[in-house]
Amino acid sequence: MAEDNFSSSPIAPSKPNMSSKLSSSSRTGQLDILRARQAALESTVAGLISQRTSLVDSFSPDIQQSEDTELRAKLAVDAANTRIKTQIKQLQQYNDIKDIGTQLMGLIAEKRGCRIGEVQEEFGINPDD
Repeated sequence: MAEDNFSSSPIAPSKPNMSSKLSSSSRTGQLDILRARQAALESTVAGLISQRTSLVDSFSPDIQQSEDTELRAKLAVDAANTRIKTQIKQLQQYNDIKDIGTQLMGLIAEKRGCRIGEVQEEFGINPDD
């Protein structure tokens, strides 16, 4: 008696398999999602490169346009660090001067026997300053 081997025969018509149809559709959907995400990431990268170029230009306007963008970026970072250090020094000087002024007003208030707030008002200084 011969066995029926139609299902394993290469010539036998294949039946559409529902799970392979769904997985193919699912794969297509996933591929579309990944392509959309890739496009969004590429757009983000382009925007970040544009921002970086603008920042490099703003921190190093005196540096001539150069083909070497990494060199320009390094020089811009150095310029930004120099600017930051300068501002920190200025803030420290301001705070030192403000502390000295506050101490002097404290001495004046103590000598007069009044509150520091009264001395500040006399010198036109707002207590919130």
